[in-house]
Amino acid sequence: MTIVFDQVKKNYGKKPVFYNLNFKIPLEPTVIGLVGPNGVGKSTMLRLLAGVLEPTEGRIRNDQTKGSYFKWACLHTSFVASGERGLMYRLNTLENGMYFSSLKGISTKRTENNIRKMAQDFNFSNELNTFFQNLSTGLKKKAAILVGAAMGTEVLLLDEPSNGLDIAAQEDLASFILDLKNKNGNIIFISSHDTQMLSGVVDHYLFLRDGQIEQNIEHKMAENDLISEYRGIYKRK
Repeated sequence: MTIVFDQVKKNYGKKPVFYNLNFKIPLEPTVIGLVGPNGVGKSTMLRLLAGVLEPTEGRIRNDQTKGSYFKWACLHTSFVASGERGLMYRLNTLENGMYFSSLKGISTKRTENNIRKMAQDFNFSNELNTFFQNLSTGLKKKAAILVGAAMGTEVLLLDEPSNGLDIAAQEDLASFILDLKNKNGNIIFISSHDTQMLSGVVDHYLFLRDGQIEQNIEHKMAENDLISEYRGIYKRK
């Protein structure tokens, strides 16, 4: 099974973000890192994959599913946005999980069970019954990631997941992501500037530049190699 971008263009008003994107992403257990400076379209790419945005031109499709990609993405992807407003403020994490599961038509009981189980691995069990609005910035991020992962979708889309996390929480996140891939078989996309986190978990890098995929590297990279590759791409004239 593969997600296919066919001549995808995306504009915001008259401002173009992507030009004629043509590539395929196999849906197999892996962690894919979206890399590039601010403004190159990393978050837009995640939103296109999630079906939150539609292409201005061209189309996105699943090569084994007929019909709307948007409908497929609603059931098979979970998108965790950057920032602190990803969940409902006056609900706790368990309630948020059940709320968003019901919107997707996913079993709320399964999501609740997943949250309780995953919270142990993510060092979050003691915060499950705390209202989202009362959590610290780092714990809000953890809660949003936990809810997204607990949906049980094949594809998990994380936008700047390590923002706001302290060192211990960053280590929890890296272990959590690797467990999702290795134990649950998830396909995880990560948009991030955190080279340490990326080099620790990512198997496949997409470097975005000038509305295109500038570099496609299908192997792990040490942090120094990742930084060197980044500098080589984005300092070109």
